[in-house]
Amino acid sequence: MSKFSGCLKRLFEASGESIASVARDIGAERTSIHKALTDERVLPYRVVQALAGHFRLTLEEREEFFQYYEMLLQGEDAWSNQQAICDLFNHLADVRFAPSAAAVQPERPFDNATLVEGEYAVRGAILSILAWETSQGEDITIQMFLPSGLNISQELLELWMTGAQFHVDELFCSPVVTGNNCSRDIHLLERIIPLCLVSCGAYAPYYFRERTGTQDINPLNYYIITPNYLIHLSQEQSAAVVHTRKPLIRLFSNHFQRLLERCDLLTNCTSSILDVLQKYTDATNPDTSFFMLIQPCFGRYVTSNYIQKYLRTDGTVPLETLYSVGDRRFSALRKVEKNYYTVFSEEGLQLFIETGIMIEMPPEFVPPLEPADRLVFLTKLHREMEIGTVIGLIVRPSYLRLPDYMEAYVDADGCIHFDTTNRFLHGAYCCDIRISEEYLCRAFQQFFRSLPSSKMVYPKEDALRILDEGISKLKNLSGQNIANPKQV
Repeated sequence: MSKFSGCLKRLFEASGESIASVARDIGAERTSIHKALTDERVLPYRVVQALAGHFRLTLEEREEFFQYYEMLLQGEDAWSNQQAICDLFNHLADVRFAPSAAAVQPERPFDNATLVEGEYAVRGAILSILAWETSQGEDITIQMFLPSGLNISQELLELWMTGAQFHVDELFCSPVVTGNNCSRDIHLLERIIPLCLVSCGAYAPYYFRERTGTQDINPLNYYIITPNYLIHLSQEQSAAVVHTRKPLIRLFSNHFQRLLERCDLLTNCTSSILDVLQKYTDATNPDTSFFMLIQPCFGRYVTSNYIQKYLRTDGTVPLETLYSVGDRRFSALRKVEKNYYTVFSEEGLQLFIETGIMIEMPPEFVPPLEPADRLVFLTKLHREMEIGTVIGLIVRPSYLRLPDYMEAYVDADGCIHFDTTNRFLHGAYCCDIRISEEYLCRAFQQFFRSLPSSKMVYPKEDALRILDEGISKLKNLSGQNIANPKQV
């Protein structure tokens, strides 16, 4: 029995009403409700709404009732994955990156082997060792296999944001269990993605699978390895042993490196601006393209004339090279003839309308667009959304929020990419994260495809109305008088 049919059965039992009388009151077929109670049929949304009204459900009861209905439509695993991805983007939207002042040069925290007891003391010991090690110079590598309850992501973020130069290899154990592993691993990305971005690829997460039920016989199974320390940790982080002997540190470091060679790397990162642009171009799928960014993906409207008009260089990259890569990128987007998904926010749209800034473009290469050109882009988007050649989706911020420092898209191989925008600490194109794990990629693609019919985005007519308002504003700014968006 599904959760929806179980909930519906309880509502009938609590009310004491017959199926026939309820069906008659709400104008539904009695047999369809009968079959819904045994999961032989899925009720239309209209009937589910009528049932919620008939049984006078409270706000909390309505939320649960419709949640079970969505789980029935999508399948529980698919629904769980969708919620996990929504949580991921909402979490990423809350992450703030800002440069931090360099820390005061710390003193060496431990000179000898030491037992540390108490969760607070253990965490303090870890952070003091990391702060000292990362202050000793560049090209420092830290190797970590942490208990699942220990999250030091914020502290690592802050170290990188002070300008410290170091590399982290982290090993994760992904238990093989019954049920949906995918949603758990999607939540793991909440920790991984910010670290990959702020380190510009100097953070490398690896993972391995393990059957559940194995008995731990070592009370200190977890560890952190730095150039000068080995920290053994307990599962509950209540105790740690800090070792300083170089031979022991070297032994564990070599063992850890051999482990990584047998494990899978969850993300691949690129930090060269030309490599990121080239990956974007090569990744464009002519059949189906998914883009998630606070602004609409206007790239399909960028012609060679626009590139010549706006493109410039700061001297770090030859203009001819930028032009060539950019022209290939935008021409590839123009070739996408169907299933072109662009998911954006109303806030990001207004930012483009008012400033002309395309936040996925480095400002040193692309200045703000003139109002007349903004009007052309927005009008073309309106027309394509209206006729269906572009699936433009504006997120409802009460359900789904998008980080302004990042773009997510699916490439031609079905892999997921996360790129930085010019609102990120280190600017646009400073890092491209590629995730190729098939089960994760499949979950993200299903998420994108499910959005048009979900409560996470505005209905199409509302999205078009918002674009109409933007077009009217741009007409005033540009001094042009385009009577109908279809004329462009």
